[in-house]
Amino acid sequence: MKFDSVLPAGSWYRLIPSRFPPVFLYERVAPENALPAITAIEELTNPRIQAKKRLVGTAGVDESSPKLQNWNHAAFTYLNPEGTWLLDPFFGALELADSLQTALAVSVRKRELFLSRTNEPPLDLDMRVLCTAVTGMFADLQGLDPTLTQTARWRIGQELLQAGENGALFTCPVRPSGRCLAVFNGDVLERSVQAEHFRFIWDGVRIKSVYRFDKGETIKADELFKDSIMRAA
Repeated sequence: MKFDSVLPAGSWYRLIPSRFPPVFLYERVAPENALPAITAIEELTNPRIQAKKRLVGTAGVDESSPKLQNWNHAAFTYLNPEGTWLLDPFFGALELADSLQTALAVSVRKRELFLSRTNEPPLDLDMRVLCTAVTGMFADLQGLDPTLTQTARWRIGQELLQAGENGALFTCPVRPSGRCLAVFNGDVLERSVQAEHFRFIWDGVRIKSVYRFDKGETIKADELFKDSIMRAA
């Protein structure tokens, strides 16, 4: 199957869980004098760190390369057991959104699914925005039939991966007026930069609203899935 190519422009967005001030992974469960040893043991089985050592040691990748930045590298080493929109669980891909609003809409739906699976009680979930620029050409899947099954999408993604494509541009499945970018190749990534912080308000059933810290305003979650209502600062 042959697709046209497109050159994405500008910054692309995603959200990750956040905590402020930051808390070291084992800080609350181990004494301070044990932290160096615990960290060393954890690194022995950490797939991201092991992959980074291989790339730096055998492939000659510069350790300061944007592809090895934690935020950029994680998606290719901590594989999603449910796969991504375009690739099955055996392959990593970094999924980005064309705007802050699209990224919020995607993140809200993913967090709702995650929280509902364990019947979490009402809670607030802090999230941070990451902005990333990309280079290179991508397969244009914006005209793809939106009713395609997951299996059919994964088949297309596998073909693109085997053909050496950097990734693909596609219509956002939860906000059709937005676009998403599936990145297969970390070499096309610039360094990710932290931007705004948000708080998702989960009522035990759904995320009903989103609080934006930089503007001190609350947005109804349902509004995020409509035409543009916001822009990045």
